Amino acid sequence: MKRLIALLICFSMILSFYGCSGANNTTGGNEKSGTETESKTQTQTPVNSEKENKLSGKTLRVGTMPVALGLPVQYAYSKGWFEDAGLDVEIVLFASGAPINEAMAAKELDMAVSGMASVYALATGLYTYIGDGSITLHGEAIYARPDSDIVENKGVLDGTFGSAETVKGKSILGPLATTAHFMAIKYVESFGLTSDDFNMVSMEYAQAYQAFIMGEGDLLATKPPYTTQLEEAGYVQVCSIGAALGSSLVNANYVQNEIYEERYEDLKVFMDCYYRACEELNNDPVTRKEFAMDWYAENGITFSDSDMDSEIAGRAYPTLDILDSDEYPFGLTMTTIGEFFTTQGMINEEDLPNILNSINNSIVKDLKKERTGQS
Repeated sequence: MKRLIALLICFSMILSFYGCSGANNTTGGNEKSGTETESKTQTQTPVNSEKENKLSGKTLRVGTMPVALGLPVQYAYSKGWFEDAGLDVEIVLFASGAPINEAMAAKELDMAVSGMASVYALATGLYTYIGDGSITLHGEAIYARPDSDIVENKGVLDGTFGSAETVKGKSILGPLATTAHFMAIKYVESFGLTSDDFNMVSMEYAQAYQAFIMGEGDLLATKPPYTTQLEEAGYVQVCSIGAALGSSLVNANYVQNEIYEERYEDLKVFMDCYYRACEELNNDPVTRKEFAMDWYAENGITFSDSDMDSEIAGRAYPTLDILDSDEYPFGLTMTTIGEFFTTQGMINEEDLPNILNSINNSIVKDLKKERTGQS
């Protein structure tokens, strides 16, 4: 049975062909504000698979977002790979990472394919990090108006603008506990300031964008497609995610601890299909563009051709050959950001070991062995 559930709350990889061909689709409705939700369900019975007898037969409830990081999940679902492998997947869509954390905490989800907000969930010790997600090379950034005093001075970090005098006391619009929040903190810190020296105004990305272009706030921390639209409208990028993080940002795939312990084969099939989708999306930008724009539109997110081209240039997907390598150490983004948030008092110091201990590359190692035919 396949289910299609779209849940939008609050207006926040390649190749392994073994057992991977099934679908479980979810397409979201329009974004809602407050706590309004909208959902719809679609069902279908999985076909038989040679590995089906190893699976639990239970539905795997996966929370993600109708953005680039969730695209491989939806792509694998639509291609029928989960279903063909005998895995019943239910995809639940959210507006951002914070409500995904809440749904995981409430045991409404078995697994999350999410962003930087995942670090807060991992800090609880209740979850296992089983796979690296989409890779943000560039695209997320902080913007100022062209007449802002912030753009008058070159910043400390490469490619940034601002000074301690012009940035102190400013308000930055964007969702809390996300890449936007992280960028804002790192940006002000580059001037010797602290998180007490600016005001982070909590808004979901779409709401923050609309508020900013209407004149609210001093800065906007955001992501595609809003970054492309801001560039085209003449707004000035004052800090990029690359400058803030110092490296690429890698998103997260994490699960409930008990799901990892009890349904390892289910998770291995899911990640097998996920990384196969990652490979196809990387290798075929034309298909990726068409599929992504259709899925985003179904969920009330409008991307122009230039928006989509910018996203493809700035967002890549991990593949099994680069996972857990010197170039992409497994789980590095989560541990790095966890350590940083600990210094900010945003994660308790005693909880930091939970993040480090949650990182588990066993499934990735197994998939690599299967790919190379090792026993």
